[in-house]
This record gives sequence, structure tokens and C-alpha cells, in this order.
Amino acid sequence: MRTLYLLLFIYTGLFLSACSTLDNSSSIFKKQKKQPMVSQTALNQKDPLNVAVFNNTQPTTPYTVLGKAIISEYNPRGIKRQEACVHDAMRNLAATMGGDAVINLNKNDKIITGTVIAFENENKQKQSSG
Repeated sequence: MRTLYLLLFIYTGLFLSACSTLDNSSSIFKKQKKQPMVSQTALNQKDPLNVAVFNNTQPTTPYTVLGKAIISEYNPRGIKRQEACVHDAMRNLAATMGGDAVINLNKNDKIITGTVIAFENENKQKQSSG
């Protein structure tokens, strides 16, 4: 009989604690709304679909080098990436850097590197020459 009362007491306590909820409007749980910060890279970010990938050729238009893009040859699960996935990842990375194209793709061990470039504008060339 004592065991029955003990089990009834435990189940009642579990039932009451499972049905309770926290008040989300209390000051402890209020989170401040953060203002989204616009960084310089977000302003320069371009559409990844407009980024070109040059495998074995060099672009004929003048360009400036923005930096180097490095990705793993394997996805997080350890499976080797297909060529199309590598190109998409390079395009996305170059677009976030503000680049127009990726050149000089190299495979070393388990990483793939490429040089991110931005094409020079014709208006910029005319101003500097005139």
C-alpha cells in the first residue's frame, strides 16, 4: 500500500510538471531585437549565377584579383564532390567576395583553390585614359 502511495505521488508530480509552461513575456526571456548590420561585403555581393568559371582558359578582358577561394574536395560526409558541385561552390564563394569570375582552378591533396577576379569596367578605363 505504501508503494502505491509513493507511485501515485511521483506520477502526480510528473504530471503537474509536464503540464506547466514558462511565461515567455517575462523579462528573463525577452530578447532584444538586433538591428541587421549591413557589411561592406554584403554590399559588394553579386549573383552567383553571373559568376564565370574559367578552367583552362584565361579571360581576355582586363581584371583585378580579389583573392583566393578555397573549398574542400570532399563534402562534410566525406564523399567526393562532383565537378558541377565544385563549380557551384566556387561561384557562391566568389559572389560573396564580389567577384565576376574564378580562374586558375587547382586541385591539391584534398582542397581545390581558385583565384577570384573582378572585371574592370569600361567606364573606369575611359576615365583613367582620358
